[in-house]
Amino acid sequence: MKPIHFNKVAAIAQVKTKAFMGKNCIIMPAFSIGFTFIMRILYENMDLGAGASMDALYAYVLSMGLVMNIGMCGIYCPSLLLAEEKEKNTLRVLMTSSVNGLEFFLGSILPVFFITVIINFLLMPVSGFVITGMNLAFFTLVSVLASLTSCIIGMLLGIFSKNQVSAGTITSPVLLALMMIPMFSNFIDGLDKISEFFFTGIIMDLISNISSKSDTILDLKSILILIIEVILSVVLFIFFYQRNGFEKD
Repeated sequence: MKPIHFNKVAAIAQVKTKAFMGKNCIIMPAFSIGFTFIMRILYENMDLGAGASMDALYAYVLSMGLVMNIGMCGIYCPSLLLAEEKEKNTLRVLMTSSVNGLEFFLGSILPVFFITVIINFLLMPVSGFVITGMNLAFFTLVSVLASLTSCIIGMLLGIFSKNQVSAGTITSPVLLALMMIPMFSNFIDGLDKISEFFFTGIIMDLISNISSKSDTILDLKSILILIIEVILSVVLFIFFYQRNGFEKD
């Protein structure tokens, strides 16, 4: 295994950060924030009846905003950025240079990962549901693992994308499944059993448990699922990355 040169990782991360700030990607975190804010305004202006709890509604707004951000920013943006490099033929140049696969992977994923996590925390005041104390530690754990998994999945989908247009086509069904199934799990029988195995569903359940002051905020099963999904997504990325000939030993 080749050693990691962190100066190369930093250089790639700097390039990726600049690319992320382009109009195609930067709109995604902005959309997540705007979506969350609009949903909050809509709920605040709805006649929900005397028994409705605004705290619970704010929590639901936060959970939807988180799923939107993890999907659009965490999955779509890495896929788009990798597809853009393939389209411009810069990926092959990197792979035939002194940059190895792990350096490229870390430099590519870190900027989007950090931005996704930061937006997750910013969505709390935007939604009106702010988490504190021990619950914040649970939120941080789930948010970080879910964001990491989403970014790796985004990189994985980018491998199969020939250009930026195909990146959108390939990521759309994955995004719809990861976002819509948890969002509608409370309304359609059977979806809740599927949703509990999705990292997006786990983070929605976490927010719901915090809001309802449940005795169990986060169970061991959910933590194990999150960890397994991170490991599985890394293994799949490495396999397809090497199979497609990007790694040159």
